[in-house]
Amino acid sequence: MSRWLEVGPDNYVLTTQGFLLNTGLVVGTKRAMVIDTGSGPRQGREILAAVREKTQLPIVVVNTHAHHDHFFGNAVFADDGVTEFWAHENCAAEIEDTGDGQRRFVAAAEPEMAGGEGIDVALVVPNAIVRDQPVLVDLGGQTATLFYLGRGHTDGDLLVGTGTTLYAGDLVEQGSHPSFEDSYPEDWANALRHLSALRHRYEFLIPGHGEPCSDQFVKTMASTMTTAVRQATQATRETPDDATKAIPILPYGPEQSRWFIKRLQETRAHH
Repeated sequence: MSRWLEVGPDNYVLTTQGFLLNTGLVVGTKRAMVIDTGSGPRQGREILAAVREKTQLPIVVVNTHAHHDHFFGNAVFADDGVTEFWAHENCAAEIEDTGDGQRRFVAAAEPEMAGGEGIDVALVVPNAIVRDQPVLVDLGGQTATLFYLGRGHTDGDLLVGTGTTLYAGDLVEQGSHPSFEDSYPEDWANALRHLSALRHRYEFLIPGHGEPCSDQFVKTMASTMTTAVRQATQATRETPDDATKAIPILPYGPEQSRWFIKRLQETRAHH
């Protein structure tokens, strides 16, 4: 069983097996907030059981973005009485559109979720929507601020800030290369720069996966991505028909670099 790590008073993070997801927990006097619910009923139940060891308060859920390992546990929480599921509007729309299509990604860890059969495998689409303005959620004695820094890892990445702690979702990933499949690389580099400027407000920064991060880590991630955008742009200019020539020079693994180039080209074509 995974253990809670305390990151600031009444702020916790739990890492569960599978996708090594970091789930956040913020405990107020009236309600508790759970940030990201896992990749299906098995992980969702493990997270809920761990939450219930800490608090019996009513729960509100936040989904930081629309990737399967962050929202497929929602039904478990709905079953526990949760009615408020927060997300950015783009994330909610994406879950509605692509949620069922993402089931295949969890076949190994969550066969019931993948097959859509069994208990707590329904798709629960977030119903409490954040747009471009920050939203304050009062938990009693503690307020969580839900805010959006623009497109990045996806077009719907939501951040959660408390008095001490910033839960950054997959805008920040530690211990492995960033995932670019649905990303906006240029915007992501900007979002990271914003994040690094906010960093002094928070004592702790919790990435979607990996260990808590320092200010320096976020700065480095931002400048690495900015450099990668420049390198890929230059390589594409020199050999427009073969952008893959940039792969060896990019600061990521070959697989991530391939996605990085693909997304850089697709997102530029749409500008």
